[in-house]
Amino acid sequence: MQLLHRFEDSFDVYFTGRDDGDARDLVSRGVIEKELSAFTDREVRLATVHQVHSGIVHVVGSGGPKRVEIELADGDGMVSSAKDVGLGILVADCAPVALSSPEGIFSAVHAGWQGVLKGVLPEAVRLMRLVGASRISAYVGPSVKSECYEFNGPALREISKLLGPSVVGRTSWDTVSLNLLESIKQSLFMAGVVQIEASDACTACGEYFSYRARKSPERHLMVIVPAGGAG
Repeated sequence: MQLLHRFEDSFDVYFTGRDDGDARDLVSRGVIEKELSAFTDREVRLATVHQVHSGIVHVVGSGGPKRVEIELADGDGMVSSAKDVGLGILVADCAPVALSSPEGIFSAVHAGWQGVLKGVLPEAVRLMRLVGASRISAYVGPSVKSECYEFNGPALREISKLLGPSVVGRTSWDTVSLNLLESIKQSLFMAGVVQIEASDACTACGEYFSYRARKSPERHLMVIVPAGGAG
């Protein structure tokens, strides 16, 4: 697991690579919690959810629920202010989104096209503000890019109607696709988040697990955690 991004608000974003293996196995064996605890020099609990491509976001308290309980909870986002918690999202081609605020409130969101359409990002932003966040910054991790997969039909029309025509992309072979990163940016803009950074990496054509490109059953994990020395 490598450091992917560092927020000015003292939050770190980590990401597992192909060399680490299937992140689901790392989570189940407690490897991620051990690494996070080593990185931050304090005991860290990992919170995850049973991802269902929804608009559901949970608020996670200090220490988090027991892992077996939160893994059984359906949802695609988490919000917390606990210094002893890391929020983890599993991905293959969908985008992992990390959100942070200077008040110490942070979030992790699983943002595929269905979740974006169902409002998972504005829901995460809403809950962050509800518990005290003011200015919110975002980082979008590696995901499939529009050049590498086709996407068309009613779903694309619905997303473009909701978020604007800029979300319609083109593949490298000049067919219609969805620009997932642009749709995430537009969804966040509409929710009032203007400071957004993103990875340029494409899971389909890069060295990543990819269901769309290679039918990979494995997953990566993105984790946002308060940086070492906090608390």
